[in-house]
Amino acid sequence: MVFKRKKIQRKAHTITGHQLHYRIYGSGKPLVLLHGYGVSGHVWQRSIPYLAQQRQVIVVDLPGHGHSTLQGPWRLREIAPLLATWLQQMGLEPLALLGHSMGGAIAVHLAAHAPELLERLILVNAAALPLQETLPVLTIRSLRSMTQPGSRGYPLPLLLDALKPRPRLLWQAAHEMLLSDFRTELAQLAATTMPILIIWGERDLLLPLALGQELSQALPHATFMTMPHSGHRPPLAEPEKFSRLVSEFLD
Repeated sequence: MVFKRKKIQRKAHTITGHQLHYRIYGSGKPLVLLHGYGVSGHVWQRSIPYLAQQRQVIVVDLPGHGHSTLQGPWRLREIAPLLATWLQQMGLEPLALLGHSMGGAIAVHLAAHAPELLERLILVNAAALPLQETLPVLTIRSLRSMTQPGSRGYPLPLLLDALKPRPRLLWQAAHEMLLSDFRTELAQLAATTMPILIIWGERDLLLPLALGQELSQALPHATFMTMPHSGHRPPLAEPEKFSRLVSEFLD
């Protein structure tokens, strides 16, 4: 399933010196996708054809990732407010927000920071709880997760984005994630009625299933679903099944 070039809108938006690059696919109610650490919006490439049948899918490259630029040091807690400003200036109706891995942590922060912008939240193998591991351990886990059987590898555009030389940003983002703690924001979301879906690849070598179960306990009203044959990146490993779970929740 392939999109014709004319159906993809490529845009850029500058906020406080940061230039956010994003792509829009399809039409309908908005669904905004946030990718994880060190990659770009191309992590959704295999799932977009399915998701865009139902929604207007907006794929953003986070600051310093993909084609988006970064001014100053990369600070995790500055990303959600920046994205909230971007979404407000876009004038969208309340949207569905989907975050993967580090993007899941940002999605939690954004949902707590500006809940009026959202109608529902989807967290995929989300790094929304303290990782409680050392950087060397997480680095080894990440490398193993990228090459484990069944991962299906990276599409070429994503691989090119992931291999860009950005040592300063990657170092800063890694340390920000090690120090992150969004349990206050999770408690805020737990006290709301916002529909939330948590999807977890059971074979995740980077963020094990136990972390997903802990996240589910922190959000007791959320729907928790697992994908037994996926690792850390279900949208790449099983795009059709992953998209079906998301679409059923959006319905």
